Amino acid sequence: MVKTIILIMFLAIVSAFSGRTLMLLSGIFSKKDTDLFSTFSAGSLLVIVISFVSHFLTLAGDGLISTEKRYSGILMVVAMTVGYFAFVILTVIKGKKEKEKKEKEKVKGAAVLFCLAAVVLSVACFITVVQGGRINSTGDETFETVVTFLKGEPMYTIDPITGSAYTEGLPSRYKILCLSGFYSVLCEAFGTAPDLLLHSIMPGFWFVSGLCAMTALSGALFKGLKDALLKRSVLVSSAILFIFAADLSSYAQGFAVLSAMWTGGAIRGWVLIPFLLYCLFDGRYLIALLPVICEAFICRTQYGIGFCACVYVGFILFMFILKRRSKCSEAS
Repeated sequence: MVKTIILIMFLAIVSAFSGRTLMLLSGIFSKKDTDLFSTFSAGSLLVIVISFVSHFLTLAGDGLISTEKRYSGILMVVAMTVGYFAFVILTVIKGKKEKEKKEKEKVKGAAVLFCLAAVVLSVACFITVVQGGRINSTGDETFETVVTFLKGEPMYTIDPITGSAYTEGLPSRYKILCLSGFYSVLCEAFGTAPDLLLHSIMPGFWFVSGLCAMTALSGALFKGLKDALLKRSVLVSSAILFIFAADLSSYAQGFAVLSAMWTGGAIRGWVLIPFLLYCLFDGRYLIALLPVICEAFICRTQYGIGFCACVYVGFILFMFILKRRSKCSEAS
């Protein structure tokens, strides 16, 4: 129980701290302010990047989970050390901004009502995800892969379903997917059972990360508009209701959020895409490449890959065309 609490605190601290440093760094170039929600989401994506690097180095070596645990630990310590000094330096460079005196917008009763509804729905969805009562691992072998890695055999030499050795091996494309290695490292380092980690802890972690990304997206969409709190609450509430509605069919896009939040497809739909849209609408085009890269590290080919890249390119082209048309209209 104590190790489980330490694991949860570890994930939260690493994500919040590294994400804060990254968003402060991006704020210097984009001259944009950052908030707690975007910070946590960015940090969770940085964890994926670190996990991919350690996983790749392990595959290039002996392929043992103990080796990946060592690499991952070293990279985490280096990232947190660099992040600490970067955080201090960036805070000094940026300095304390003077708070602009603005007239406080009167909060209407409808805004408070929808805000409470968003909170209640978020808590209800979080409890549902963490309880693991709707687990559906059809077509997914992450749990079996983690258990196989923890047995101490070199990675991707034993079929996790049959328990026999691979005769032809696996394509390199599948080997570089880092989630199974990342989950195995957490189980090995903190002594957490694979079923507890995959069916409760990590779904809760990714759900909170996606909820933060959705909240940050709502802030970017309705920034400076009248009744912004009301509109943001409606957007977040609608997203949660969509998740509950999607639980009715396994073919729905949001079905995996409640049933398989540990998988790459669910993380892409609930975390990567909202954070990508937030970065694009907020003008953080460089940081928007982070979810594009992470998609390649966690999503299988048969479940589609390149969606985030298409959204990124499409948005850039749309903004370019819109800017050209605006200049042509001004000239004429």
